[in-house]
Amino acid sequence: MTRKLPIVLATLLVGCLLIPMGADALPKGAVGYKIFHQEGSEWVRYNQGDAFPAGGATPPTNVWKYEFAIMNYQYTSGIYQFMIFFNSDNVLRATYSSAPAPTGWAPTYFPPATGYYNWKVRFRTTQSIYYVMAPDTAEGYAVVFNWIASGTLPGPQNYDLVDATGSEAGVTHELPPDMTGLEPTTWGRVKALFLQ
Repeated sequence: MTRKLPIVLATLLVGCLLIPMGADALPKGAVGYKIFHQEGSEWVRYNQGDAFPAGGATPPTNVWKYEFAIMNYQYTSGIYQFMIFFNSDNVLRATYSSAPAPTGWAPTYFPPATGYYNWKVRFRTTQSIYYVMAPDTAEGYAVVFNWIASGTLPGPQNYDLVDATGSEAGVTHELPPDMTGLEPTTWGRVKALFLQ
């Protein structure tokens, strides 16, 4: 038994070395999202784990919005199409309202076929005008929809990104909660404590 321990440890070490250092878990064009609920005239951000808002799945107060950002951008030719899919499991949870798009992009809504609930929105620009994005700053894609799944916050959606070399499918991931700004004097107070 004691002779096997060094072999096990050596195997684990070699296995760890086979994983590239700094390997990124995200695909070439991972898509992040933020989810907002319309409350009066304001859009209020919700994060997974937050309590479901009253009226969040009952008309007319069940209006929600996804804002999408293409992250970890590594396409060399630039993408020209971004598709986002809803009700992919064919369970009715969301119905389409609108799709604001970045400048130069045209959104198209594809309704579900008769007897089905899955629908999609395609954001597209012409292939001759590739939209080249800086890493982690490509945003402006949004889908406004009506949510009817009571008690459950809208979650990740399937997506597809297309460039001249092909396409990449994946599942969106939630972006971290927005940081709350601190009062301007806070850093000065902390700094003063250490300089005394």
